[in-house]
Amino acid sequence: MIRASAPGSIMITGEHAVVYGHRAMVAAIEQRVQVSLAPRSDRRIRISSEIAPPLEASLDGLAEGGPYRFVLAALALWQDRLPTGFDLEITSQIDPTLGLGSSAAVTIACLAALAAHAGDSADLHAQAHGIILQIQGRGSGADLAASLKGGLLAYRAPPDGAHLALPAPPQLSLRYAGYKTPTAEVLAQIAGRMTGREAEFDALYGEMSASAEAAIGAATTCDWTGFAAALNHYQTLMERLGVSDGNLDRIIAEARQSPGLQATKISGSGLGDCVLALGPPPPGFVPVELAREGLILDA
Repeated sequence: MIRASAPGSIMITGEHAVVYGHRAMVAAIEQRVQVSLAPRSDRRIRISSEIAPPLEASLDGLAEGGPYRFVLAALALWQDRLPTGFDLEITSQIDPTLGLGSSAAVTIACLAALAAHAGDSADLHAQAHGIILQIQGRGSGADLAASLKGGLLAYRAPPDGAHLALPAPPQLSLRYAGYKTPTAEVLAQIAGRMTGREAEFDALYGEMSASAEAAIGAATTCDWTGFAAALNHYQTLMERLGVSDGNLDRIIAEARQSPGLQATKISGSGLGDCVLALGPPPPGFVPVELAREGLILDA
């Protein structure tokens, strides 16, 4: 039996700008996806999880898409090197409707288990990022880095990819907006608005980069007051980008009335998803625990 688990993730700052080569900050959270791979003696595979009915197929005749699309894309990369079929069971502590890097976590965990079954190694982040781009069309890979490495990271996307481990911040909490617009759809909307306004958007992404770098610098020295100021500033830039809708604005305004709150902003691409708070959790927010470890493989 091969077992692998990977944590979910939340964006702290640097959303959107990270897609254009700037650094962002991402954190792994202690909600995990676990996969268990039991080798078989034939070439059949069986994939089971809580999110969809089991899928059974031949290792040599794989389908694409569907609820197991990330798993099947990972399997397609490895199928020619696998000695046998297998039974793959997926369990998750992450509510897939909340985002929280569930697709990244399952992709990293599955790739690690498949590499172990093949008796081989690979650049898991590069493989996983290729899968995300193949399925979603866009994505920085920041959530993949968090699932792989754990902790709080400063991250830059490929081709000049890099990550830097940072000290853990004070208490973080999240509140779900009640709906989520897929990241690829939000990015496509913004890309459409950029047409003919490229210089304006470049300047805004430059401001976003400076704000994210301020947060990274503050975190590096554990200057949490400066860190909070940078997060609050980034929220104003997200509003200028047009991804903070009326409901998100209301959640943030209410949270800022809470005693002791240091910062609050959108976490993720916006137009729904989650709001992040730094400090004592405001009403309606749920504390999150950062995951110290990323991928865990028992093979």
